Amino acid sequence: MNAIKDGNFAECELVINPSRYPQYAKLLRKILRHSNFARIIESESRDHFIRCIREFRQGDRRYLLVWGGDGTAHDTINTLVDRSEQLCSDSAPRNNAQAFGFLRGGSGNGIQDSYEVPFRLKRQLMTYAESVANNYVEPVDLLSVTSFESGQEHVEYGQLVGLGFDAKVLEYRNQKVRQSGKQAGHPRPGLLNYFMAALQTFREGFDERPLSIILSDGKYAFRGYRVNAEFPFEHLERKTPVPMLEVGTRPYYGKLFKVCPDVVCNDGKIDLYLFNFQDHLSIVKNSILLWKGEHDKINKKLIKKGKPVIERYELSSVLIRGSYPFRYHIDGELKNAGPDPTGDGYSIKVTVCPKAMRFLVPGTFYRKFHPDFSE
Repeated sequence: MNAIKDGNFAECELVINPSRYPQYAKLLRKILRHSNFARIIESESRDHFIRCIREFRQGDRRYLLVWGGDGTAHDTINTLVDRSEQLCSDSAPRNNAQAFGFLRGGSGNGIQDSYEVPFRLKRQLMTYAESVANNYVEPVDLLSVTSFESGQEHVEYGQLVGLGFDAKVLEYRNQKVRQSGKQAGHPRPGLLNYFMAALQTFREGFDERPLSIILSDGKYAFRGYRVNAEFPFEHLERKTPVPMLEVGTRPYYGKLFKVCPDVVCNDGKIDLYLFNFQDHLSIVKNSILLWKGEHDKINKKLIKKGKPVIERYELSSVLIRGSYPFRYHIDGELKNAGPDPTGDGYSIKVTVCPKAMRFLVPGTFYRKFHPDFSE
């Protein structure tokens, strides 16, 4: 508690999004009553939240902490991005004076899990106090996701894109909305709603219609239990059903689901995983290993049985095209693929934006990227 009181947050703003868990926001305010944040704002709506983030972006303070879940983090990233800059070209980190961190405030905290943010609220604040004092800032890659709506190009940014099973789970989850109160019309929070949506998705079965997956400037990068295998390519096209596909620059999604386990957050590449499960029983048998990101152990069993493996690629961009409308998510926010600009079906394009944003990170994370070689 003393570390929070004594922490130097004078150059730091905090924006609280209390929409899902107002009881935790109340606890946060109580803990912060003796802190010296330059500014603490509790947003009243999504529009108000976005205005607060824009005000910080246009100001001269160095650090911003945001309290919320994956959806809040997604809104923050897309508000902070300067769309006039060529983010997806190789260049230095943008806006070198500012950095952004995220406190756990949702049912899904994938971005916080990916950057080793602690679980207990007081511990999170103590950790960020240390990060501010030592300027533990790391540039990270973003994904640019391009689709077309009414003939106009639409671009969103994030760190995780998913198709297939988890997009369908989100679709069913979003159908269970609150009927009253301030959050009427919004999906019910909590893991139970996700679990029930997953069961409904299992009962429905996989969509066996194929998608074209066009990979550019990368390599196939199999990670095995004993042996790794790679081959480079400039252009590779797969046409296959997609039980589940994930594209990421961070490893975790939802509640500690390590869906992209081999990601490096700022290597200038996106990791793509194609989960070629042929039946629901394969998912059930491997559910624990899947959750822990132990793809090597799953692939060991699949190869012995002569079944398709979990494919992994490192690449600069991927175009995903289907002859039918399909849905996908960005950081847990469900979207619809727009018409392909060629007029041939529907598509999205995902491109890496190297070191496009600077994150304020815990010391445990920072020191992995900046080891002390002194003796």
